[in-house]
Amino acid sequence: MNSPLFIARRYLFSKKKHNVINIISGITVAGIMVSTAALVIVLSAFNGIEDLVVSLFSSFEPDIKIESAKSKTFDRNFISKDIYKTEGLVNYSEVIEEIAIIKNDDRFIIATLKGVEDSFLEMSDMQKHLEDGIPLLYDEYGPLGLVGTHALEKLEGYIFPADGPLETFTIYSPKKGEEIRRNSADAFVTSQIGIVGTFSYNNEVDENYLVVPIDYAAEIMDYGDQITMIEMKFDKKIDLESKKLELQQFLGSDYRISTKLERKEIIYKTSVSEKWMTTLLLGFIFFLATFNMLASITMLILEKRNDLQTLRALGAKMKQIEKVFFYEGLLINFFGLLLGLAIGYLICLLQQYNGFVRMEGSHADYFPISFKLSDLFLILGITIGFGTLAAYLPGKFLIRKIIHA
Repeated sequence: MNSPLFIARRYLFSKKKHNVINIISGITVAGIMVSTAALVIVLSAFNGIEDLVVSLFSSFEPDIKIESAKSKTFDRNFISKDIYKTEGLVNYSEVIEEIAIIKNDDRFIIATLKGVEDSFLEMSDMQKHLEDGIPLLYDEYGPLGLVGTHALEKLEGYIFPADGPLETFTIYSPKKGEEIRRNSADAFVTSQIGIVGTFSYNNEVDENYLVVPIDYAAEIMDYGDQITMIEMKFDKKIDLESKKLELQQFLGSDYRISTKLERKEIIYKTSVSEKWMTTLLLGFIFFLATFNMLASITMLILEKRNDLQTLRALGAKMKQIEKVFFYEGLLINFFGLLLGLAIGYLICLLQQYNGFVRMEGSHADYFPISFKLSDLFLILGITIGFGTLAAYLPGKFLIRKIIHA
């Protein structure tokens, strides 16, 4: 039998002569429990927010975008079709993006006209992000458009039922080579398109984008075979940085290739930085909570000084006596950690499945929660590391002084 561990268990659960030691031990367990639960909840919440941000910005944003490095547009025929045979490519779309004026009755907005192929609807999970209407770019009568929810609201537009009339927007697109001057109507090509759906991704997209067929966009802007970019979606297992280098080597320096992480680098880095700053703060709070353990073990050593001298006289080695209080600290830390993990993950699971904390006016109805195994290892590293240190110090430096006093 492990005598130091047996004695430590007895000391932990037995009633102390001085009730304040029981109180401090209870406070220590509670402090470790609350700190651990806070780490679980906050890290899981940050994971949920990070996943939400990624989903909001990554669905509309392609994994890899190919643009001309020297001009706004490039001829689609100059791109070798072999790039569409690259490993891991799930889907792609040639794209035309141009600023245009969108009008509905007497309402105007300046928006981005995005001409795409049908494959873009699948690439962008349009069905999932559609707020109203149907995800369609063509019907038997011609081209159709999909508009962001905020843009539709600004234009005071309406998505009619499937069997009803279509809301029709007027598009003023700049003519090639024409200088745009004030009240210069001749500088624009005027066209109309029926709107069959409205989508919601994030504020930037919802306010600024009107999605139309690429052939329609090329016609009203007189682009011919010119396009502004190629958007590509890859399998989740593909390393996008490696794929970028591969495509860059294949296409040469005439083209600029970027990943979605590069284009939204600030957003991703900000989310990660906030998570780590919060983790450091909570780790420091846990470190402060372990000071209660120092106090608890120190007072217990002082109370049991006669027992220590008796054990020493019976032949107990100094290391065995030190282990008694080291195990005492580990037990306090263990129970606090176990309770904290149970409470933290229970609260997270309740939020994940019942959603009692709502996010009003957001793209998510409830505050998102997500679990990562790496976070559990991080929490165990912080709590076990600081807890072990706090359990080790009192016995190491105080027992020898008491016994030899």
